[in-house]
Amino acid sequence: MQEKVLIFSILLDFLHEACKEVKDPRGASNATKYKVSDVILSAFSMFFMQCESFLEHQRQMQSRKGKDNAQSIFGLENIPSDQQIRNILDVITANTLSIVFVSIYQFLQLGKHLKSYERLCGNLLICLDGTQYHSSTKISCECCNTRNHRNGKITYSHTGILPVIAAPNCQEVISLPPEFVVPQDGHQKQDCETAAAKRWISAHHQMFKGQPVTLLGDDLYSRQPMCQHSLDAGMNFIFTCLPSSHPSLYAWLEHLEKNDKLEYLSTKHQQGKTRQIYNYRFVNQIPLREEQPAMLVNWVELTILNGDDGSVIYHNAFITNHFINLDNVVEVIVSARVRWKTENENHNILKTKGYNLEHNFGHGQKHLSSTLLTLNLLAFLFHSVLHLLDSSYQQIRRKRVTRRGFFQDILSLTKYFLFESWQHLIDFMLDTVSISVNSC
Repeated sequence: MQEKVLIFSILLDFLHEACKEVKDPRGASNATKYKVSDVILSAFSMFFMQCESFLEHQRQMQSRKGKDNAQSIFGLENIPSDQQIRNILDVITANTLSIVFVSIYQFLQLGKHLKSYERLCGNLLICLDGTQYHSSTKISCECCNTRNHRNGKITYSHTGILPVIAAPNCQEVISLPPEFVVPQDGHQKQDCETAAAKRWISAHHQMFKGQPVTLLGDDLYSRQPMCQHSLDAGMNFIFTCLPSSHPSLYAWLEHLEKNDKLEYLSTKHQQGKTRQIYNYRFVNQIPLREEQPAMLVNWVELTILNGDDGSVIYHNAFITNHFINLDNVVEVIVSARVRWKTENENHNILKTKGYNLEHNFGHGQKHLSSTLLTLNLLAFLFHSVLHLLDSSYQQIRRKRVTRRGFFQDILSLTKYFLFESWQHLIDFMLDTVSISVNSC
């Protein structure tokens, strides 16, 4: 029981400690009723509970009972109004909360909970991928990116790099600090995804000191400046590499193929009733670009064929700094394809499974949009870690089957009943479901 109690408490302590370090953007005043920590924790609790009405339910409970679950579960002293939360968070930068992601990563590393995520001789695979979480022709702020259309209209948008640690056979992805594509001071050109990714690498590579890391990314990342930036930070890479963006490299490959310089491997697999043939091609140390100096990279390709009719089921190619041979080519490809987990287990869940990533919780004039997104990511990370480590959490999620049903139960219970802690709530749910199941 002690271990189960500690997991959520430890995670929440990391957030509480970060709140203490956030400077209050408001001027000193005797009229200041709510602490910055109450503001941050209030917004976080809404995302964690996946309910915009959670705070209102707790205000009503407070008025009836003098206590509420926002206090007992999340440690709030007072619950600010929704508008007060938005006003204060608008002037708090999202990167002030990055330390929470770092602390949780260090906690997982110290407990050796990420060993199952290691691939390619002990590397953690980190997927870098940008996603747009706001787009409008009417709502904008000073941190928006803009796109001018021929008809004179302007589209305002927000995009973020949402890195995650992922592995082929691990269901949960581990969220890392986000980086946002925002206008940069002193820069004439508009910010872009690769520039944001470079900033993320520069800002966070030290947190992986002593831990080998391989960055995964799409074709947008497979340019020499990005590859070199990764290596300079002590990180490995596997990036998608398309012929349309690398004509010089593919000209080299065509020459090498004609001279029988490529290496090959073919394996057969049974996928349900379908026979599949996996054809691998690879070569080491070819120039990434025509312009000199050109970095030498290792290239690998996978084509999956239907064994019955020869049709192509899948095809993709990648560049990497990992040396490729017949012993590790399969593992390199398997690792490269993990990048799709950032779409399936990260972006898709955040957008469609209750976290409502693209919903406008509040746009603000400065940092509100990115700060709210960061708190949403932290809520997702908390649940991921609980699902990874907390046995009672795992049991109730298995018994409740669907994610939606799990959170509907939480909403109903916390609306009407007061719980001493998060663990008290989970244990109550577990006992109730067990009784219900046994009764059936």
